[in-house]
Amino acid sequence: MIVWAGRMLIVVSLVHLLLALGNVLLHLPALTLGAFWEALDPSLTPAPSRGQVACWSTFGSFAFPELFWGWLLIRQSSLSPAVARQCGGMLLALTLCQVALVPISGFWLNLLPAALILVASLPSRRLIDTGLNRRRVVG
Repeated sequence: MIVWAGRMLIVVSLVHLLLALGNVLLHLPALTLGAFWEALDPSLTPAPSRGQVACWSTFGSFAFPELFWGWLLIRQSSLSPAVARQCGGMLLALTLCQVALVPISGFWLNLLPAALILVASLPSRRLIDTGLNRRRVVG
């Protein structure tokens, strides 16, 4: 399940980047190094510039960290499942914060990978018959 959660994170981030790229291509001249520094400008203006919109919808968005996070989940699930499982709570907390800040967004899509990771972290409890009506919990 952790591998599927990682794959979902990668797909969501790539779809976000593709959709944002369609928007950014219209304003590609505005996306320069100067636009990046302008996007970091703390001054509050009534409307963001095209450079700010282009920057925060691609490079400054959550898509690249999410892409990296998905890749790490896939990689870590084969090496150390315990490490990968701990990411479920962090992803859930981050997603809930993001949804609280921007309710009408694609952040809701990250709830499913978070749930998959959390379900995968639950210990499996199976009862096996050891004979003479004694049962032992495995897992």
